[in-house]
Amino acid sequence: MAVPTITSIDPNTGLTRGDNIIKISGTNFRLPPPPPSTGYLGGDQQKTVSVKFEGQESAWAYSASATMILARVPEYRGPHDIAYPVSLDVRVANLDDSGLEIPGENVTEVDGYDVDRPSLAVESYFQRVIRALQHVFKRHVHPHVYVTVSRDAPSSALDDQRLVADAPALYLTGPRTPINRFDSINREEGEIDPGDPTQYYRRRYPVTVDMDFVLEIVAKSSRQLYGLIQSTHLLFRDVTEVRVTDDPGDDPVNPTGTYKEYEILMPWEFPVDVNNTPNPSDLFTASAGVRIRGVHIDEEAGNIIERGWIVDATSTEVQPMTIGG
Repeated sequence: MAVPTITSIDPNTGLTRGDNIIKISGTNFRLPPPPPSTGYLGGDQQKTVSVKFEGQESAWAYSASATMILARVPEYRGPHDIAYPVSLDVRVANLDDSGLEIPGENVTEVDGYDVDRPSLAVESYFQRVIRALQHVFKRHVHPHVYVTVSRDAPSSALDDQRLVADAPALYLTGPRTPINRFDSINREEGEIDPGDPTQYYRRRYPVTVDMDFVLEIVAKSSRQLYGLIQSTHLLFRDVTEVRVTDDPGDDPVNPTGTYKEYEILMPWEFPVDVNNTPNPSDLFTASAGVRIRGVHIDEEAGNIIERGWIVDATSTEVQPMTIGG
């Protein structure tokens, strides 16, 4: 009887969604029989080991050698109302030619693998602005609205397979963030540097920017395309501002949070002569520009973080910035 052993599991941690591949090192793992010398065209080899995580069996486990198993971690389906990370027992068993466990040929590594919930990142204020704009289009034009702010994302809507599959749909690319001095709450263009007020003079940066997007409409027919263009025109006729919520719960007087309203407009509209000729994807497209004006750079109203100093734009107070404070 060849009783297997486990010496290490690498990696020994992962997220609750599973699906990652781990390497189990040990001894006496049963190997699959060698493939036929002739006529073998490839394919799955016989399963000779079973790997379970707290009773949940791996859908794919393969003994690469007598001392190494590769296994795919299943999704964690235990209780979720507990503290994380959760430690799982990892059980390895050798299987016979019928796929049944060989009695006595198994080993369990107690608490051999830990699962944890994915951490949630705090949403930035810019993300809330973009989400608010996306919601406006979903509500007033069409429910299929895609936004990309990644430099690696497709530059054209027709390169995004999600959007092409869901056409008709809208695609927002951007944003570019040019300076907006008109809507800035700055009172002065420059002020004495607090580090050495006798010698240094500096320019203050604006605290608001515009957010410029390219809006592309993708449709399966010219009729669909013109219908969505018309709906977009009506949107910008009837809705002139986008409402963006602040972080709720920070204000004890108003625990549900507050909001700001920013003007939205189309600095350049759809061309009059929209191309009616089907493109290679058999889709019809049109594009326009969308702008949100005067978006606050800072998340705390009036504070400008610059050159290691915090400047309160609503008063003359200046104080050094404390890292991590």
